[in-house]
Amino acid sequence: MRKSVKLQLRMSELRSEINKIDPAATDAAEKRARLMSELEGIEVEFRQAVEAEEAEIEQREQRQAEGELTQEERELRELRGRVTVGNYLSAALEMRAAAGAEAEYNQAHNIGLDRFPLELLAPEPEQRATTEVDSAAMQQPWLDRLFAQTAIARLGITMRSVSPGVASFPVTTAGASAAQRGKTEATPDAAWTVGVTEMKPKRNAVRCVFSTEDASRLPGLEQALRRDLAMALTEGVDRAVFIGDDGATPDAADITGLTTAANVAETPLTQGNKVKGPETLTAFTGLVDGVHAAGLGDLNVVAAIGAYRLWEGTIFNMGADSMTIGAFLRTAGLSWSTRGEIETATTANKFAAFIGRRLGITGAGVAAMWEAGQLIRDPYSGAAKGEVALTLNYLWDFALPRPSSFARVKFT
Repeated sequence: MRKSVKLQLRMSELRSEINKIDPAATDAAEKRARLMSELEGIEVEFRQAVEAEEAEIEQREQRQAEGELTQEERELRELRGRVTVGNYLSAALEMRAAAGAEAEYNQAHNIGLDRFPLELLAPEPEQRATTEVDSAAMQQPWLDRLFAQTAIARLGITMRSVSPGVASFPVTTAGASAAQRGKTEATPDAAWTVGVTEMKPKRNAVRCVFSTEDASRLPGLEQALRRDLAMALTEGVDRAVFIGDDGATPDAADITGLTTAANVAETPLTQGNKVKGPETLTAFTGLVDGVHAAGLGDLNVVAAIGAYRLWEGTIFNMGADSMTIGAFLRTAGLSWSTRGEIETATTANKFAAFIGRRLGITGAGVAAMWEAGQLIRDPYSGAAKGEVALTLNYLWDFALPRPSSFARVKFT
């Protein structure tokens, strides 16, 4: 168990103890002060642990990119080279736990032996043409489905793996303000407010069905469909962070996205002002408060396609000069990326952009992914029609421990 997780559990225990203190007890104040002191110390240690773990992840990714791996990482890579998705599927069909290299791989990742590691579904770096006797029928490299570019990382939202159980993310929401005191003037007590955002696993699933005839006719079909499921998983999580996902009954499966998330600053841009460069810029400069953002460079902007087309296609006059709104915004120091399938219109009540305000952004928004998914290969349900179904179930949730770090610009 990671150190940050252990510290989270201890902080949760301390808060429970604080809430149970009887105000009428003679030692209530002393007990509360002691517990609060311990809690504050652990919170500092927790933040340091999170920063250290994030740094370790970044260093590992950099070493992998540069080909410099530790002995443990080399062993894990070698182990991954020995596992196959087919062996996991065979275990699922035989209703047994993974064995051999697959069991070692799951244990190395602290995943149950009856689970399937999602990272094995990552797209393969190269797809080779299939060699056949009839060169006229030679299959060319497989062209996978194209998905909208993911964009939550641009906002500063962390996609984080969490251990089984409820994941809690504490945040200090209020506290003391410093002020000068006279020589004998006492410093008053401050009311500290610490909130905890709890995230519970919510099931999402992608499924595809293919025929045994197509599997025989198209070499690599099942592998291509598994890649497609993995990419659909990633794109679906990213899109839901922006626009939410209204799950079926019960409502516990719903994901509240940035379009409706509470306590997220919303800046209006009227229909008259949306075609004017200075007025559009004002909508963004108003988000610079010196706390969450010190300048336009601290705004991580993801623009909707409709807004992008408007900015790059609308010319306005600045004195004797004419320029597009987009050129004007860039000249002022604002930059952005785009994200498809979150908005295309620019009429009233449509969204122009979503913003992550960079100062203190780490951990302010979290897309939690529980560590293992479940890949089910079902050749039985559609056996009468010669069909095989692949279903990928995964558990995740999205929350904003500090919603003030985010904003949205809306056409009105």
